Amino acid sequence: MTVSGLGSPRPPRPSVTPAYRPSRVEKPAARNDFDHLTGADRELIFAATGQRVGPGFDPARDTPSSFAAALAGERASGHLAPGQPVTAVYLKDLNRRYQRATGPNPIAAHLDKALDHLRTTGARRVDVSA
Repeated sequence: MTVSGLGSPRPPRPSVTPAYRPSRVEKPAARNDFDHLTGADRELIFAATGQRVGPGFDPARDTPSSFAAALAGERASGHLAPGQPVTAVYLKDLNRRYQRATGPNPIAAHLDKALDHLRTTGARRVDVSA
């Protein structure tokens, strides 16, 4: 009797990856800079520009004012920390930064109305950005 081969035959191994893999492509809802605005920010924007920027504001559907876009950008970038109120000192500093830059200044046209609003809604003396 002759034996050929080196042992007993083994059953085939199953594949390491499953044949069907469910897709996990659930994208979270896209956020825009306006989602970061606080209620006080929205009131300030309305007082300075007359534009209502409510929760769920879509800048692609409704064109924001330059002041609203600048303030939303400051919030989204973290220059205005969550919960940090916008103060007169902060707005004046932001206006000064835009004046030093070579591009347009979105704050200048609305600065006086914004400062008047801040004066009438109460003195905000604490400014942590300085």
